[in-house]
Amino acid sequence: MKCILFIVFFMAGFLSVSAQTYNEWIDKSFECIESEDWTGAEKALIGALRVQPANPQNALLLSNLGTIQRKMGKNDEALKSYTNALMITPRSVTLLMNRAALFSEMEKFDDALKDYNQVLMLDDKEEDALYLRGLIRLEKNDTTACRKDFEQLLKINPKSSNARIGLAALMKLRGYYTEAIDLYTQVIRVNPEQTSLYLNRGEAYLLNRRLNKADEDVAKALELDPKDPLVYVLRAKLKLARYEKEDASRDLDRAVSLGFDRKDADILLNKEQSEK
Repeated sequence: MKCILFIVFFMAGFLSVSAQTYNEWIDKSFECIESEDWTGAEKALIGALRVQPANPQNALLLSNLGTIQRKMGKNDEALKSYTNALMITPRSVTLLMNRAALFSEMEKFDDALKDYNQVLMLDDKEEDALYLRGLIRLEKNDTTACRKDFEQLLKINPKSSNARIGLAALMKLRGYYTEAIDLYTQVIRVNPEQTSLYLNRGEAYLLNRRLNKADEDVAKALELDPKDPLVYVLRAKLKLARYEKEDASRDLDRAVSLGFDRKDADILLNKEQSEK
C-alpha cells in the first residue's frame, strides 16, 4: 500500500510540474536568477524548452541557460546551450561573444578565435572582440596580428584603455619596457584604483631593473587589494632580484595561502635562483 501511495504522489507531482506553461517556466527562471538560485534557474529554463521546443524565443532562453551553466561550472553543457542557440540565430554577436569567452575559459583558443573572427565580420567595430582576439593572438605569440588588433581598437576608440593595456603587454613581451611603462601609466591616470595595472607596470619596472619604482607599485597594489595573491608573487620576485630568498619564500607562501598554485610558486623560486 505504501508503494502504491508513493507512486500516486510521485505521479501527481510529475503531472503538476508538467502542467506548467512556457511563460510560467520563464517567470520561474527569472525568480531564481534574481535570488541567484542557479540550479533552480537551470531547471526552469530546461522546463520551458521542453514545453515548447520550437518557440522562436528559445535562442534567448538557451543563451541564458548557457550563461547560468557557466556560472555553475558546467562548461560542456554551457557550450552545447550556446551552440544550440546559434543554430537558431547564427548572426547573434552576443551569442558568439559568449561562446568565444567560454572557449577561452576552456583553453580552446583556436575555437575562440573563429568566433571572434565571425563577430568582426558582422561588426568590424566591435571593441571587445578586437581586444580579446588580440589577447589570444598575443598568447599565441602572433605579435604582428595582435598589434594590428590593438591599433585598430585605438583607431576606433582613441580613449580605449584596453587598447593601451594590450599594446603595453605586447611591448613588455618584446622587451620594450619603457614603452610598456608609459602605456600602463596612461591607463593608471584614468583607472587609478585598478590593482592589476600596478602589478603589470610593477613587473615592467622589475624587468627594466628599476626596482624602487616596482616597490612603489607593489605597495600601491597591496593597499588596493591585500588579498590578491599576485601582489605577493610580484613582491617575491623583487626580493629574489635582491637575493632575499627567505623573504621571497615567505611571500610565496602567503600567495599560496590566497590561492596561488604551489607548484608555480616552487617553480618560480627555483627558476629565479638558478638564473642568479
